[in-house]
Amino acid sequence: MRRLISTAFYLFRYGILSATLIVIGGFLMATFAAGGGAGEPIRQSMAAGMVLAALLLPALLMPRTAKARRRTASRRRKKPAPRPRARSKPSPVSCPRDGHAFEQWVADKMETHGWRVDVTAGSGDQGLDIIARRDGRKIGVQCKRYDGAVGNKAVQEAFSGRAFHRVDAAVVITTGHYTPSAKALSRKTRVHLLHVKDIPRMRRLV
Repeated sequence: MRRLISTAFYLFRYGILSATLIVIGGFLMATFAAGGGAGEPIRQSMAAGMVLAALLLPALLMPRTAKARRRTASRRRKKPAPRPRARSKPSPVSCPRDGHAFEQWVADKMETHGWRVDVTAGSGDQGLDIIARRDGRKIGVQCKRYDGAVGNKAVQEAFSGRAFHRVDAAVVITTGHYTPSAKALSRKTRVHLLHVKDIPRMRRLV
């Protein structure tokens, strides 16, 4: 519909301009021929002027029409698709580097996700840094603020702490990763090895 209206408007404008140019051309030719004083030469000159104006009209309008077509084509040209944004890499875990501060940080995170927690005394923790309760279960957590690999010793501490504190499950939680030996020992002792990113779903994992 929009295109039809645009075409009709262009044809109307073309017709008005054509009639105006033809009349002006005939009038000018008649004016130049008026010096002869005869009626027939005047009519012939007017007719010649109209024909000449009609022939020149397409040449006058063609550049404008071509420019309008180029403008229309550029408007219809599809815009380039936006480039997909690069996915940002996950930021490192923002938690304290100090051991005791890290234990409190883990305890706070667990409380946020529904656990009731107690941080044990530093020297007498007997292998567990946090005792947490939820849904009638009691678990013990050994916290390791490592950038590298956590080995067998952490698994052994959590295993012995489970017996000492009489908890239902023992967990080692770290910011690093675990050695193959630690993973093998955890399967034998049933000590859960988690990353700090697992805290929100700890209830399902332990």
